[in-house]
Amino acid sequence: MDPNASSSEGSPRASAKWLNRSTVGVSLASLFSDVSHELATAVLPIVLLSFGAGGAALGLIEGSADGVSAIAKLWGGLRADRVRRRKPLAAFGYLVTATGTAAIGLCTQSSTVLLCRVAAWIGRGSRSAARDVLMSEAAPADAQGRAFGMERAADALGAVLGPLLALLLISLGTPAAHVMRWSLVPGLLAFLSISLVVQERPNPLPERPRTFRASLVGTGRPFQRTLLGVFTFGCGDFARTLLILYVVQHVRGTLFSFSAATLSISLYVLHNAVSALCAFPLGALTDRIGRRPVIIAGYLFAAGVTTGFAMLPPTPSLLALLFIGSGIGEACKEVAEKAYAAELLPKEAKGTGMGVLAAVNGVGDLISSAMVGALWTLFPDRPAIGLIAAAGLQAAGALVLGSANRADRAQSGQARRIE
Repeated sequence: MDPNASSSEGSPRASAKWLNRSTVGVSLASLFSDVSHELATAVLPIVLLSFGAGGAALGLIEGSADGVSAIAKLWGGLRADRVRRRKPLAAFGYLVTATGTAAIGLCTQSSTVLLCRVAAWIGRGSRSAARDVLMSEAAPADAQGRAFGMERAADALGAVLGPLLALLLISLGTPAAHVMRWSLVPGLLAFLSISLVVQERPNPLPERPRTFRASLVGTGRPFQRTLLGVFTFGCGDFARTLLILYVVQHVRGTLFSFSAATLSISLYVLHNAVSALCAFPLGALTDRIGRRPVIIAGYLFAAGVTTGFAMLPPTPSLLALLFIGSGIGEACKEVAEKAYAAELLPKEAKGTGMGVLAAVNGVGDLISSAMVGALWTLFPDRPAIGLIAAAGLQAAGALVLGSANRADRAQSGQARRIE
C-alpha cells in the first residue's frame, strides 16, 4: 500500500460527504464543457475548409491554443492561491471558453479563428486549477479518488456526447458554422453549473502574497519529485487524434462495412466511452490502495497498449481492443494524478500545484505529439518507430515515479530517526 494513502477506509458517514452540491456542480461543468469543446472540435476542420484554409492553418491554430493554455494554467494556479474565492475565477474561465469557441462560427478567415480559439483556451487553462481545488476541498481526504473519478467520468462522457451531437446536427443538414454556434449552449450550462450549484468556503489569504518562486517551493519535495515522473510519462503520452490518423492511414479491411474514416471516429468514441466508464472505479481504487500504485500501474499499462499499437497488425478487431486499453489508461492517469496531487499539496499551495501539474501535462503533450508526428513524417512506412519511442518514455515515467517513492520513504525514515 502507498505510504501516502489515507489510513481511513472511509466510514459510511465520511464517504457520503464526498457526493455533495460542489462535487456534482464541478462534474456537471466538466460534462457540459466537454460536450461544447468536442462538438466544436469535430466541425472545426470543416469550418476552416469552408473558407479555403487547410491542414497548415489547423496545425497553427491548435498548436498556438495549446501553448497559451499551458501558460494560462500556470497563471490560473498561482491566482487560485491569491484570491479568497476561487469559484468566480473558475466560472469566468468557463464563460470565456464558451463564448470564444462559439464565436468561431462567426469567423470568415483563419486569422480570426486563431484569435477565438486562443481566447477560448486561455479561459480553459486559467480555470483548471481553481476547478480542481474546488473539487479537492469539497471532498474528504479518504474520498478524493471518488470525487476526481466522478469529474473525469463526466468529462469523458462529454467527449462521447459532443462528437455524436455534431454528427446528428450535420446529418440534419445544419451548416458547420451553425453547429459551432450551438456549442454555446452546453458551454453556458457549464458556466451556470459552477456559478449556481457549487458552494465554496472562502480561502484564508496570507498577510503577504507569496512570489511565484516561493509558491513553487511551497508545493513540497514529494510533489516536485512526482512531477518529474509525470513529465517523463507525458513526453510519451501523445494526443489520441494521432491514433485516429494512424487508423485512417494503416487500417486494412473494414468492420461492419465501416470505411477507415468512419471506423477511426467510432474507435475514438469507444475510447472516450471506456474512459468515462472506468474513471470512477479507478478513483475509488486509489482511495483503497493509494494513489501512486495506481499511477505507476496505469503508466505501465499505457506503455503496453502503445507497444501493442506498434507491434500488432492494425486489424479492426485488434484496434478496438487497443482503443479500449487506451481509454482505461487515460482514465487511470487523469484520475490518479489529480487525486495524488491533492493529497500531497499543502493547502496554501494547492492552487499553484494543480496549475503546475496541468501545465506540465500540457507541455508533455506538446513534446510527445510533436515527436511522434515528426517520426511518422521521417519514416512514413514505419509508424512503429514513433510509437515505440513513446512507449519507452511512458514506461520511463513509471520508473521515475517509483524512484521518487523510494526517495520519499528514505526521507521519511531519516526524519523519524532524527525525531
